Amino acid sequence: MFNLFYCSAFKTSASVQAINNILFPVVLFVVIFWLMCEVFLADVAVEDNLLVVNEEFTDSIIHGQIGKDSTSQKAGNDHVLEHLLADMATTADEDKNSTELPDIDGRRQNLKALGIRKLRDFCRNREIKGYAAAYRQRGLDGLVEFLFAKQIYAHHVEQQFKHVDTLARGH
Repeated sequence: MFNLFYCSAFKTSASVQAINNILFPVVLFVVIFWLMCEVFLADVAVEDNLLVVNEEFTDSIIHGQIGKDSTSQKAGNDHVLEHLLADMATTADEDKNSTELPDIDGRRQNLKALGIRKLRDFCRNREIKGYAAAYRQRGLDGLVEFLFAKQIYAHHVEQQFKHVDTLARGH
């Protein structure tokens, strides 16, 4: 019974060992959990504060404008609203034009229009591996798909042949 409180300079008592065995993992878990929360949830707290500041800012602007003449304010707001809507429509059209997918079928047709001889010469001169197998399996369509998969388009082939023509004329 009194064995739990027996103390020695070199030996840890059984009661201290029992407390350490229970509390150490709990305290360790709490400290690690707290650090993880600080590291990973700090961004959330900053974003929440920004939203509060933004709401306070817009509220102060709205309350400040309420004191002004409401009829002139309404006309001014309508003008500003129309201007903003026009800007939004313009930027939406610009985004739509910039994010349109390129004309894939048109690019394939441009490659086909160059002809099999030019495409094969291009592949041979550039030492592109695997073009012969693609040509043997599916013909012109196979070669066009092979080049398209390698992101080689008609303008690349035309550039090479323009370069060759200028070299031939120069000599």
